[in-house]
Amino acid sequence: MNRPWLSLTPLIQRKIRRTALLVTAVFIMLFMRLWYLQVLEGRHYATLSTNNRLRLRSVEAPRGFILDRSGAVLVENRPSFDVYVIPADVPDPDETARAIGAILAQAPGEVAGKIRAGQAHPYQPLLLAREVNERTMVAIEERKMNLPGISLKVHPIRSYLDHGIAAHLLGYVSEVNREQLHQEEYRDFQPGETVGQAGVERLFDAFVRGINGREEIEVDAQGRLVRLLDRLEPQSGFNLVLTLDKKLQVAAEKAFAGKRGAVVAMNPQTGEILVWVSGPSYDPNLFAQRLSRGAWEELVANPTHPFQNRPLQAQYPPGSIFKLVVMAAGLETGAITPETVFHCPGHFTLGRSTFKDWKEGGHGRQDLMQAIAHSCNVYFYQAALKTGIDPIAWVAREFGLGQKTGIELRDEATGLIPAPAWKRDTVGEPWYPGDTVLSGIGQGRILVTPLQMVTMVAAIANGGTLYRPWMVKRVESWGGEVVAAYGPEVVRKVNVNPRVLELLRQGMLRVVEEGTGRSARISGVQVAGKTGTAQVVKRQVGNAGMTKDHAWFVAFAPYTDPEIAIVVIAENAGFGSVAAAPVARAVLEAAYSPARGKTAVAQGPGLGAQE
Repeated sequence: MNRPWLSLTPLIQRKIRRTALLVTAVFIMLFMRLWYLQVLEGRHYATLSTNNRLRLRSVEAPRGFILDRSGAVLVENRPSFDVYVIPADVPDPDETARAIGAILAQAPGEVAGKIRAGQAHPYQPLLLAREVNERTMVAIEERKMNLPGISLKVHPIRSYLDHGIAAHLLGYVSEVNREQLHQEEYRDFQPGETVGQAGVERLFDAFVRGINGREEIEVDAQGRLVRLLDRLEPQSGFNLVLTLDKKLQVAAEKAFAGKRGAVVAMNPQTGEILVWVSGPSYDPNLFAQRLSRGAWEELVANPTHPFQNRPLQAQYPPGSIFKLVVMAAGLETGAITPETVFHCPGHFTLGRSTFKDWKEGGHGRQDLMQAIAHSCNVYFYQAALKTGIDPIAWVAREFGLGQKTGIELRDEATGLIPAPAWKRDTVGEPWYPGDTVLSGIGQGRILVTPLQMVTMVAAIANGGTLYRPWMVKRVESWGGEVVAAYGPEVVRKVNVNPRVLELLRQGMLRVVEEGTGRSARISGVQVAGKTGTAQVVKRQVGNAGMTKDHAWFVAFAPYTDPEIAIVVIAENAGFGSVAAAPVARAVLEAAYSPARGKTAVAQGPGLGAQE
């Protein structure tokens, strides 16, 4: 029988074998792929799957409060509602950018650029807007189904009360920047976290910052919150109790408003900083809200330099305040005595040079106490020549001038107490007698900081102890437990005869009682002080505002048991008795007001004598 299909069997068999081989190869490939995905890449894809469902997000810890010495709040926190995006949850950056950009009043292109830039860290929340208002929050909630990856987050931001008084001492906080993230000091920080950038906010950041918490949440495929699975509460930072006195600080800020310069007050028995004013100032609240580049550049370009911490960074000629140093050096060496008399006709001639007194016609015959009370320039020209520059420079350094005080704040200036060797090495010129004459009234090349001056006055007031200035009394937990405490630190005893120090105090008392400092008198409290007027440059017509003399005033009170030493420097403000002494009086009135158990009524201006 003819069976033609039998001749086709080998062909069919070959096809079956080929199909079987193909199927086997496909299964082997599928098996290898599954083995690769589940074994080699299993952990990676499991992580991706978990991330699509479970998320960990940080909960920022509130920073501790900053309080004054009596517990009054200077710095606290307030809530801020911010808008974030998770780049991994945004399927179409352009579409999402158009939707959220319309709500936030931001350019869609700019928002899309931020989202794409954040795709390098797709699960890291990216800030789009800070401190949105209630209307914006409602709009986002109403449209959240159409805003994949967009979320609202509340976080605490710093709030500096009273428009940021004592801003240069307190400092400010802002987001850690890129340069800091690469430094070892900031290795534990994440982008977007805030850190103290200046002042005590920076110095005590480790105490104040606290420990962040976290939340584990479940999200849907579009990154929207489904439920909260777990929460680890953040731990708030510790509180700082400063040596600052808010009542005195507010009085100083008010009295100094509109001026450039500094006001610093210190407890002469301990070195505690009571007042710290640097003018003009800035509002540290601006940095807590992510300062824009334009606003930052405007502050930096400001010709009045609001960022300069004048109490410790600005250097000025001390003017007639330096007469206290000349007086001490002259008495210490015996070059002058309290009975030494010089005649002041209103000028002093040395060779071909004539040096004028501030008072037209002069002061006539003056002994030492009269000369310091009336701030007679001619007397101290001659006293400096008789004493010599080396003893004057030595006493100045004993009082802490020309050297850093050691306060913990950054970038403290050194000042300058010139001497013959310094001038020869630095300028390449010999020291002339005229240099000594100018030094006698705190002019020439002498430079001091306000902080150095207040430490000097404090040492005179307390009998010769030089303290290191300090501004934090203790660190406390929210329950009031003391975590760390700080106290006075003696730098050294000033190597000046106690009798000389007593004469300095008596001279300063006469300045306020009967001399150039009468505008600083207050009722019921004896104030000892010294006025000063430091020449800047020769006055020029049309530019008098920036070439007027600097006004100085230093003081301590009460005279018999000093509790406060104060320095005021008002740049380009004229006479110290007019521009600086009334500021000090306002602070002293706040210190010795009826509320503190003492009477303080300002006396008449008493401007018959100016300096």
